[in-house]
Amino acid sequence: MWKKSSRLVHQNILLRTFPFLLMIFSSQLFSQTSVSGKVISTDTALAGVSVLVKGSTTGTQTNVAGFFTINAPANSTLVFSYAGYATQEVSVKGRSTVTIQLMQLSDALGEVIVVGYGTQRKINLTGSVAAVSGTELKRRPVTNVENLLQGKVAGLQVVQSSGEPGRDNATLRIRGLGTFSSAGSSPLVLINGVQGTLTGINPEDIESISVLKDAASASIYGARAANGVILVTTKKGISGNINIEYSGNYQIHQPTRMPEFVTNSADFMSYWNKANQRANDINYFSQTEIDAFKNATDRIKYPNFNWLDAMIDNGSSQNHHLSLNGGNEKTNFNFALGKLDQKGLNKAFNYERYNMMFSLNSKLNNVVSFGANMLANYQDRIEPVMGSSEFMLLAYTAGPNYMPYLTDGSGRWTWRYNNAAWHNRNPLSALSYGNIRHKTYSISGQANVDINLTKDLVFGVKGAINYDDYFDKHSERNVPSYFYSDNTLAATSTSYATGVRDFTGRNILTTFYSTLNYTKTIADDHGVKVLLGYSQEANNWRFLEGRRTTFPTPDLTELAAGSTNGQTLNGSSEDWALQSVFGRLNYDFRNKYLLEANFRYDGSSRIAEDHRWGLFPSVSAGWRLSEENFMKDVSWLDELKLRASWGKLGNQNIGLYPYQNILSINGYAFGNAVDQGVAVTRLTDKSLKWETTTVTDFGIDISAKNGLISFTADYFNKVTDDILYGIDIPASVGLSSPTVNYAKMKNTGFEFELRHRNKMGDITYSASFNLTTFKNEVLRVKAPSFGGTTTIQEGLPWGSYYLTEMIGIFQSQEEINKAPKHPFNPKPGDLKFKDQNNDNVIDSKDRVVVDGAYPTFFYGGSLNVSWKNFDLNSFFQGVQGQKFIVNGWGIDPFIQGSAPTVDFAKNAWTSTNNSNTAPAIYRDGYGPVTGTRSTYYLKEASYFRLKNLTVGYNMPASVSRKIMAKSIRVFVSGDNLLTKTKYPAADPERSASGLFQTYPQLKIFAGGVNIKF
Repeated sequence: MWKKSSRLVHQNILLRTFPFLLMIFSSQLFSQTSVSGKVISTDTALAGVSVLVKGSTTGTQTNVAGFFTINAPANSTLVFSYAGYATQEVSVKGRSTVTIQLMQLSDALGEVIVVGYGTQRKINLTGSVAAVSGTELKRRPVTNVENLLQGKVAGLQVVQSSGEPGRDNATLRIRGLGTFSSAGSSPLVLINGVQGTLTGINPEDIESISVLKDAASASIYGARAANGVILVTTKKGISGNINIEYSGNYQIHQPTRMPEFVTNSADFMSYWNKANQRANDINYFSQTEIDAFKNATDRIKYPNFNWLDAMIDNGSSQNHHLSLNGGNEKTNFNFALGKLDQKGLNKAFNYERYNMMFSLNSKLNNVVSFGANMLANYQDRIEPVMGSSEFMLLAYTAGPNYMPYLTDGSGRWTWRYNNAAWHNRNPLSALSYGNIRHKTYSISGQANVDINLTKDLVFGVKGAINYDDYFDKHSERNVPSYFYSDNTLAATSTSYATGVRDFTGRNILTTFYSTLNYTKTIADDHGVKVLLGYSQEANNWRFLEGRRTTFPTPDLTELAAGSTNGQTLNGSSEDWALQSVFGRLNYDFRNKYLLEANFRYDGSSRIAEDHRWGLFPSVSAGWRLSEENFMKDVSWLDELKLRASWGKLGNQNIGLYPYQNILSINGYAFGNAVDQGVAVTRLTDKSLKWETTTVTDFGIDISAKNGLISFTADYFNKVTDDILYGIDIPASVGLSSPTVNYAKMKNTGFEFELRHRNKMGDITYSASFNLTTFKNEVLRVKAPSFGGTTTIQEGLPWGSYYLTEMIGIFQSQEEINKAPKHPFNPKPGDLKFKDQNNDNVIDSKDRVVVDGAYPTFFYGGSLNVSWKNFDLNSFFQGVQGQKFIVNGWGIDPFIQGSAPTVDFAKNAWTSTNNSNTAPAIYRDGYGPVTGTRSTYYLKEASYFRLKNLTVGYNMPASVSRKIMAKSIRVFVSGDNLLTKTKYPAADPERSASGLFQTYPQLKIFAGGVNIKF
């Protein structure tokens, strides 16, 4: 009886309490809490870490500072995963903030690197491949992808020689000069596996960049890979919640380094007279004129005008990027828009760029996956009609003794001071001549399908089309100009062709390739991966241009408004195609012994039919000593791998139809009439083929203390053969010289990269340093050749400097009398040269090879530190041993009326200033200085540069939530803040010897924000 009553009581209690328990359980089950936190490694914050609620599709990613915010059930578990790091699960347990430290993996689940037609784990790589993450690129608010790569990759030399808006692209070379022919040394660039360019891509849209440096990694691209390969992978969507991200910054631009010219007109005129007297010429300016400027109180009539200050002002830019991404376990998407608006250092320069990116990836079922992406950009660039180089030339050559407008207040432009002052003309008036507007529309669309034929075999196919449309409008008008000294008319027109020229061009590249990927592990010891593929590309380029010179008014800039008299029309089209089969075999035994073989068999329309096809193979091997039993007791060692590779690459950029004869249509007399005839004008070599490059590489990879420190080193030997080379033929043949495959060149060098990362309390930091040294050598040419300042000879670097050695300045006539005979009758204060062959005569036989054509080494490094909500990122790079020959404006005074620099005027030799490095004041064309190609013009161009310094602050979550944001980061940044160099006056970062006048490099001050919703 008692048991029955007790049971009824218990049932009654359960019935009464069940709704209450259910309510509590339901509230715990369905209640959501906002969890914020930061994900770090042993060294620094991790950006892009996937954060998922376990067992659901809810997820997000950490921002650039490692912060995240996610809504999750109170009793749920968060899963943190990141390539190259151990996945970690953390129970929420009602917490609102968490700090997660992910540990780097040192086993086979390490970092995944994008390679040709696929990916590989970094520890299994046997070739020389470097990767740069999009997160690392985003640390600098720079809008040009090429410049962001500078100093980031050992072996990759990046030279940005101009800061002109829209034309600040860099020269890229992987492991030295690939060739000295017209085939060029630029690497192949592929965007998501399809040939493209880095120009126009928004850095915010990049997931990663891989640089394939040796033949083992690049030979799968065959006849296009001789100069290395750069693979760009754009961002895809992530599974989980919809994420909205905005980043924006505003920048102020200034020149890094500019020459400082003499701007005191009296001094300028006196110096010029002295230079003329030294050349036994008449004075340009009377003493009365000089005194008028010296003693003037009216600085409008007698100015000391600084043209560089008038021409160069601060520039600016605004950069905005907005992205939307998300998805679930089967489908994800990413959509992004970007806008860049850049104002130049002068209002005549302007650049706008609009970007759009879209990607969609879907796993339709367990067998079929589909992907599509599209990149589009529109670029609009405006520059003066004379271009940026002549723009700077005009600024350099204008004397300080006149101003932009006449003194009568009429607003009329000046031309120059007077008719005697050579050709210096008003650079500001030149800006009113007109402009050139360049518009580019580019769209790249891709679609791919992957089919799992079996669990080990995947078939993939991709199709792509790149469409580029170009339009240039060149318009110029006549502008009357006057002499400043007497208001007389100097010129009514410019030296350029007036009128309007329209140019329109279109390029279409279609790409198709299919692949079979087989992956199999046999008996747990043998790993096998096989890739086979087929590819074909076709390219069509066509253009049309027209010019009319006479218009009713210069305000009409449409061609149809101009007169047909004297009009010109031009146009052309060209095609090329490439067809290929390729493959790769990877084998590993117990993840210890690694072997890889690649091949590509290319057929190119650029080559004559009998030589059209070529095979480009490579083989590489790796030995992971750290996996050997005898190394197991070395507990501090994560990874020790030796690598070796050999392969053959090609360069098909030898022109489109180099094997075909060129025919010219000319008139000839026949009887009493002139008829049209066709004649061959060039000899051709029907056996012409691509240039070939053979690369041998030996490398070592070391990682220790669970990624605390890592080191990579490579030695490379890169030999380019069959370089296109013109040969001499007798003039009696009557045809231009043929081009043949003949010359040969070698580049050898070492690459080193060292990385360190650590955490000390609240401080996490990482540091990196890379250095590359290489030597160039010509192995075969027909005969030595000697240019104005360089020589090409076997056994020397290509384009070695070949100069007369300057050994000082003549101090007295007695010293001149005792010196070897000089060809230009020097005076005290002129250059003194070394008599190399001791024949007591200074002539061309005394020229010698001088080092400096190539840098001894170049380097880059970074230091990144984070403390609580603050982060600091710094980056430096530099070049050592580089020299450039500089001449003309900025070096030789008074060339076209240019003033001497302040430094030269201060240090020039005089009877009381016995300089032994700077000659006396001279002018352009003065033989004792300018008449000899000497080391006086060879300037040291080594430099160290603090490339970037960025300080950021991540707002507390309480602040972010006020605007419903997951995270907010604000930052300030500076680019090119410090440059240490001996290079005179201008910026030392340049791509070649030559004149000074280029659009300045930019020192950039920026402030911006990153917001994630």
